[in-house]
Amino acid sequence: MTTNDKEPVLVSGPRPGVRLITLNRPHRLNAITVPLVEGLHAALDRVDHDLDARVIVLTGARRGFCAGFDLKDGWDGAGTDSAEERYRGQQRLASLVTRLREAPVPVVAAVNGPAAGGGFGLALAADIRLAATTASFLVANARLGLSAGEMGISYLLPRLVGEGRAAEMMYTGRAVDAAEALGWGLANHVVAPHAVLDATLDLAAQITANAPFGVRLSKEMLRLGSDAPSLEQALVLENRTQVLAGYNHDLTTAIHAFRAGQPSRFG
Repeated sequence: MTTNDKEPVLVSGPRPGVRLITLNRPHRLNAITVPLVEGLHAALDRVDHDLDARVIVLTGARRGFCAGFDLKDGWDGAGTDSAEERYRGQQRLASLVTRLREAPVPVVAAVNGPAAGGGFGLALAADIRLAATTASFLVANARLGLSAGEMGISYLLPRLVGEGRAAEMMYTGRAVDAAEALGWGLANHVVAPHAVLDATLDLAAQITANAPFGVRLSKEMLRLGSDAPSLEQALVLENRTQVLAGYNHDLTTAIHAFRAGQPSRFG
């Protein structure tokens, strides 16, 4: 894939229903700057209004996923901006995690290299993660004199790997490689670097083969169900959602295809 270095975030449609969002600062391992934050917000705005979008694939250009906040070209800790201004900037950055989690379609991350700091937070915000063998995951702020909890890491990481492993990553700041990430459940699959994007697009195609309304409801239920205070409340949400889904024509399509011995084809 070619990149346009003037655009910090690119959006493309490599396969039907799939929208590929690429963080595009390869010379800095796609590290975060204000223009990149705003570019990613704009990309998500674009996909949110794209009625044909059924899966988002998030990746980084070339050999990195996202190296966290750019300490060379970004903010260096100095300056005259107020605490309120910095807080607003932090909120704008962190809201990307909420947007990815609440996107109406599944988000699959192709982690093609280092995912550090805020970049790790972006990877955690995805529903599914495929990692290249060269990928690594790092809570960078542990070594920068800042809190290790940002970009949803303190919330999302222990839910994926358990509190003990999350504590190890957050307190030590050590990098977790792809093999260890797979064993911890942080990565769904690990593949060769040259194949990670194609493997992610193949997985996305498996999702787009299913009924779009059902997939959207499934994502919503997974997000809400994981935080449901009880099984009973999760079942109430599931039951209502299932009845709602049953009124969609996709169920009739699937039943007719099953009875005919044919695969379901959804529009």
